[in-house]
Amino acid sequence: MRTKTLKRNRFRYLCFLIAFIGFSSFAQNTVTGVVKSSGDELPLMGVNVIEEGTTNGVVTNMNGEYSIDVAQDAVLLFSYLGFEEQEIEINGRSTVDITMVNNLETLDDVVVVGYGTQRKSDLTGAVSVLDADEVQKVSNSDVSQLLQGRTAGVTVTADGQPGAGANVRIRGVSTFGDSQPLYIVDGVPVGTSIRDFNPNDIETIQVLKDASAGAIYGSRAANGVVIITTKQGTKNTPLQIQYSGYYGIDEVAQRIPVLGREDYQMISNEKRMNAGQPLIPGNDPSSDLYVDNIDTDWQSVGLKSGSRQNHNIGLSGGGENITYNASLDYFKNEGVFVGNGPDYERYSGRINTVMEKGRFKISPSLYYTHSFENSLTFRGDVLTGGRPPLINDLVNAIPTLGVYDPENEGGYAGTSSEIHQEIVLNVPGINSLFTNNVEVDRIFAIINPEFKIIDNEDHQLTYKLNTSYDKTHVRSFSFVPEFEMGYFFGSGKSLLDDNSAIYTVGLVENTLNYNTSLGQHTFDIVLGQTFQKNTTVLRSAHSEDLPKPYYPVLSNGVNQTVGGQEIESSLASYFGRLNYNFDDRYLLTATVRRDGSSRFKEENRWGTFPSLALGWRINNEEFFNVSEDVVSNLKLRASYGELGNQNIGDYLYQAVINRNIPYNFNLDRVLGGLQTSVVSEDIVWETTTSLDIGLDATLFSRKIDVTLDYYERETVDILVGVPIPWSTGSVNVNPLVNAGSIRNSGFEAEVTYHHNNSEDFNFDLSANVSTINNEVLALGGNQEPISGAGSRTQVGREVGEHFGFVYDGIFQTQAEIDEHAFQPGAAPGDVRFRDLSGDGEINADDRTFLGSALPSVTYGLNFTANYKRFDFTLFTSGAAGYYINSRLYRSLMLSTGYINAHEDILNRWTPENTDTDIPRVVADDPNGNARDSNRPGWLQKGDYLRINTISLGYSLPEDLFGNSLNSLRVYGTVQNLHTFQYYKGYNPDFNSGILEPGFDNGTYPRPRTFMLGVDVSF
Repeated sequence: MRTKTLKRNRFRYLCFLIAFIGFSSFAQNTVTGVVKSSGDELPLMGVNVIEEGTTNGVVTNMNGEYSIDVAQDAVLLFSYLGFEEQEIEINGRSTVDITMVNNLETLDDVVVVGYGTQRKSDLTGAVSVLDADEVQKVSNSDVSQLLQGRTAGVTVTADGQPGAGANVRIRGVSTFGDSQPLYIVDGVPVGTSIRDFNPNDIETIQVLKDASAGAIYGSRAANGVVIITTKQGTKNTPLQIQYSGYYGIDEVAQRIPVLGREDYQMISNEKRMNAGQPLIPGNDPSSDLYVDNIDTDWQSVGLKSGSRQNHNIGLSGGGENITYNASLDYFKNEGVFVGNGPDYERYSGRINTVMEKGRFKISPSLYYTHSFENSLTFRGDVLTGGRPPLINDLVNAIPTLGVYDPENEGGYAGTSSEIHQEIVLNVPGINSLFTNNVEVDRIFAIINPEFKIIDNEDHQLTYKLNTSYDKTHVRSFSFVPEFEMGYFFGSGKSLLDDNSAIYTVGLVENTLNYNTSLGQHTFDIVLGQTFQKNTTVLRSAHSEDLPKPYYPVLSNGVNQTVGGQEIESSLASYFGRLNYNFDDRYLLTATVRRDGSSRFKEENRWGTFPSLALGWRINNEEFFNVSEDVVSNLKLRASYGELGNQNIGDYLYQAVINRNIPYNFNLDRVLGGLQTSVVSEDIVWETTTSLDIGLDATLFSRKIDVTLDYYERETVDILVGVPIPWSTGSVNVNPLVNAGSIRNSGFEAEVTYHHNNSEDFNFDLSANVSTINNEVLALGGNQEPISGAGSRTQVGREVGEHFGFVYDGIFQTQAEIDEHAFQPGAAPGDVRFRDLSGDGEINADDRTFLGSALPSVTYGLNFTANYKRFDFTLFTSGAAGYYINSRLYRSLMLSTGYINAHEDILNRWTPENTDTDIPRVVADDPNGNARDSNRPGWLQKGDYLRINTISLGYSLPEDLFGNSLNSLRVYGTVQNLHTFQYYKGYNPDFNSGILEPGFDNGTYPRPRTFMLGVDVSF
């Protein structure tokens, strides 16, 4: 009996023990803790905390805190970019605080370069890495505008028009054609425009500036390369949802001071009287047509408050074998012009996935964007007479013209030949009547499987197939109704143009990447082959006289015409690169690429582009006895190589045949063919040779990073239009030949200071500065100079240097005129020009170079700080050492003409006001006071400093929201707060032509923006 009882009790104890063990295994335990970083002991936000073997996970909050329910015997995985991953066994604990250790290899910045990655410490070329988080604090429709002021050697010019592209130049002007850099998105070349892509998708941005860095892109890298990598998911991370959005108001803070009605009429009358001409009736108080009841402020009428908004939703996460990152984005920018534009609206969506299993990996991605742009109206066939941009027309408009006139077709007023006798444009009217928009749909897909053929500790060999498909549909729509707007502007019939374009780019790349370490020797070898085909299909359609009420479709009109063309080009390439590292002290990069382009005839189709770069990590030498706390990195590097440019247009080497030339044979009319243009069949690559010597240093416990570079870039075989006689019969009297040569040289410096040893207050301060010296070495032919708007490009000088007469004061008396060199039409009050030739006459021989049109110095300064839950950003940029020729200011200061005038003209010379540098006003300007010269105001200093961004944010405590939110940040931003400038126009950093870089034809004002935004993560 006792034995049975004992056995029964033992059985109960055994069952209890088994149950206890099972319960202990499966019982849930809440684990909390704080995660800090080693070195500064500051809390880390966003650390992934995952229960091993499950998808159960959380991320740390702003204070580095986490809380997770896990099994008693769970193992927690802690991972965070830049730190070593840690596995921690819980062992029943409820509190686990850890300190994450810096992963020096990751902190040393793994940089994306062409067809691979490198540690930044191993780079031998000039590569700048931009902080994607910082550039995304700026609101822009175009990713390329985010580069402004962020890194040395990169200049960005753009106006404030919604949807407008930026002009990006890396290390100066090196061609007379397309000077934009090549953009690479997720390993795929996307050309020289990046506007369709969503800035919120960006993970990293690298700028390759020298031959060593860019040579692997060969024929397309002469203008630099910008590599953009989009966001990816993270392994073993639960779904994370992020929303970011802002809304902002745009205002034109700067107004050009022009005359009101009374001053305008006074100046206009003085011009006529000084020329001995009768007064214009609308300005003559004695005339029945005198205007005294209209005083229009056109800038107030034509400019309004604009707006901008952006909403982005991101989804990311991943398991053991797959990660994903998806985004949906909406951006809209309504411009500050009254009327139908300019506005820009874009919808976009992206999904990136990475799937891995064993040695196989594939990373498909798909991006789609739809944009709609109401462009700023301009029709050269309607607004004839060489009209300036609409912003100039708006400011030039006379105050004696009203806005509306119900008697005119369309309802808007225009100038009268009888009353005003001046041709000015009613800009709000034109911009309201005309419709001009562009609609774009783009799909961009990548599939890039890769397989590790060899994968062991000492050797890795990986094959990768990179394929992409990029297709863009563009519809351009323009409609002009019947309208009448004065004696110069009007159309008696409606006009409709409905055009389309389809751009298709297909890419196939095969690469082999071999890595091995043999003792102190490390080799990284890349071999590849690539083929890219571009197809463009253009279609145009025109229709007229559509009936009212208007329904603008082509079939509703008459005189219907159509046109179209199809253009194809292809590029085949082979490339290889060797990265060699000996003992982490001596570095070598050797690259060669051979490209064949259909844009050249068969004999000239192929070009080879090699480069060689060396690096020396001095701090790793035994003789370098400086403490690592003082110098943790000191690297000297040098590179030399060749880069190419094939962005020259298609079929330029082929002659054009006109098939409709009439001939007469025995009095019979016969149509035949004839070559009507002379071309050079022997055009070849534009080739840039680049020398770069640089120094990288990290100092004082990684608190200071310094990068210094000296560079020289010489481009030869630049395509130049060389003049030929009209007698050749060619319709092209400036055929392109490889005749030009340009050299750019300069210094670059980037310095960053990190203050991160305080628990409450930390900041980063970074500055960059670059200089440039530009010189034209050859222009071909007889080295004839090339003229632009007030500029000249000449051998031995800069590209597009200002050119004209030299100002020598104002004539005060007729005696001064008589004693001076003969200057036809001069009278007291006119500009005196210097007789440089000494021939006693002011003529074209007295023109000379008047100053640089290219900034000699550009710079940027970025300050970011965190104080407890507050964050602050201040970003500024600027340029110096150049002059601007402003079409707008000069038109407002003309001695002749009857458009409105700048207030400066009130200080003109008169017999009572002789102490001035502004000449008299006189109709027809007999002295040529308005000619290109350096008279005050005609060339203005372009030096400026812009406060681009001021932003203040606050992250709310997480415990306010329980478990519903991971973080919530609100912020306010002011963009383009103020520009300190001498220039009397809108933007001192305007877009311009290559051959006239200092000529501001008229740019849309860059607005000041006030934004409120929020960042939320779930």
